[in-house]
Amino acid sequence: MKTTNATFGTDTQVSNSLVSAMLKHPEISSTLIQQYPRYALTYLLERTGRYANVKIAGDKSFEWKVLGRTGQKVEFSTGHSLTTQSGLQDVTVQVSNTELSKYDVVMDGAGNVGQVVDVLVAAGTADGTALKPPAVLTTDIHSSTADGYGYSIRFANGHGNLNGGETLARIGSSFGEGSKGDQVSEGMTYPETHKNWLTLNRRKLSITGSALTDVTWIENNGSKLWYFTAEKLFTDEFMYQLELQRWFGVNNVTTAAGSYTFPGDPGAADSFGNLMGDGILAQIDGANKDVYTISSGLSEDNLAKFIAKLSRNAKSPEGNEWVVFTGTEGRYQFHKAMKGITVGADSTGGATGGSMQSMKTGSDVSLGVNYTSYNVLGNKLTIAYCPVFDDTNAHGTAGGDAGTMSGKLVFLDFSSVDGVPNIQLVAKGSDGMNRNYIKKYIPGMVNPYDQKSILAANGDDSFTCQIMSESGVIVRNPLSCGILAGE
Repeated sequence: MKTTNATFGTDTQVSNSLVSAMLKHPEISSTLIQQYPRYALTYLLERTGRYANVKIAGDKSFEWKVLGRTGQKVEFSTGHSLTTQSGLQDVTVQVSNTELSKYDVVMDGAGNVGQVVDVLVAAGTADGTALKPPAVLTTDIHSSTADGYGYSIRFANGHGNLNGGETLARIGSSFGEGSKGDQVSEGMTYPETHKNWLTLNRRKLSITGSALTDVTWIENNGSKLWYFTAEKLFTDEFMYQLELQRWFGVNNVTTAAGSYTFPGDPGAADSFGNLMGDGILAQIDGANKDVYTISSGLSEDNLAKFIAKLSRNAKSPEGNEWVVFTGTEGRYQFHKAMKGITVGADSTGGATGGSMQSMKTGSDVSLGVNYTSYNVLGNKLTIAYCPVFDDTNAHGTAGGDAGTMSGKLVFLDFSSVDGVPNIQLVAKGSDGMNRNYIKKYIPGMVNPYDQKSILAANGDDSFTCQIMSESGVIVRNPLSCGILAGE
């Protein structure tokens, strides 16, 4: 894409205006993002075509499903306490859910294997009907705070400590010959539902008559379109704010008794009010976090260990790709970590050497090496510079220079599962309408296309350019993402 500055003249027509073309062909907005590669998240999502295949017509929210393990974790109830015992043991336990069934084979944290022999409906009382779901045992078995679901388990060779919060793994089942079908447990684990809300971003700029003379031409694949230079600068700022919103936005929706309360101006007709959705960081906030020491430096071991941690929750242990967004401090730390394991200039496979022409001989002079990616444990890590992490206006001097935000590495899982990308853009719209990026002119006493027009929308000595985006971001599996923060 090529941009040039020029003046308004006979070549600047409505037919080759950028705004007019975008109204007819909204997909042009995806090409325009090439002008803003520094807005790393928006640029990468737009240019790779990562749009969610959802059409939001009558709602301001969007939902998606995430299926983790096909069975839930079984934990001993809070306060549950049984000490280590050896030999054949029948023990009564209370656990956090109803995942277990009679005849299930289980293993405690010490590796001791047992089998569920009874489902309990009250403390110390065996249920006479096989497979009947257990009731909550309000009568405590082992402590005053151990309420939970009761089971009787037989350990053939003893058990380890069975304390509250520790897990009990279900590793299979065991039946005798000639067992009946009604003795077999039946269950299903359903995907978790995640929900986010769209954010409506808007900006406007009044452009006076004196600014009409300066235009910018955009040329791409043989096509040339123009728009006003003042509008270009205004669009730059809008795109930057959109990038910040998609990173740092936090929803302002309150939940009570299964209902949602939306904020808004007093007396506003729109019941949704000024709604905001979660950005990337808010969506992965409860996922994986770790730290490294900036003064000691990020190490290759820090990166490998964190990738190993994330890969446990990814689509598979290998073949995943993480894009790591970071600021200048994070890039510097990554460079040091890669330099520490580099034997040759390109030995990591993700390094690209630079050169310049010698004024004396005309030959190449080596300038060093750029580390852009790192392959480890069958997975790939790619560094993406994210300038908003360096913004001192947003994060303060310390955060922007070498502190918390500039040195933070945000690992986003850009893999796909069954053809569906883990991270996508979502926009309001339906067939034939897309509100991801809309720009329009409102003429006043100044008309950007026809200075001889007798009609005006208002009496201002200018025309207004307005831009908006009603969009959001999906992180389908936040558990495969994480933050490695410098401190």
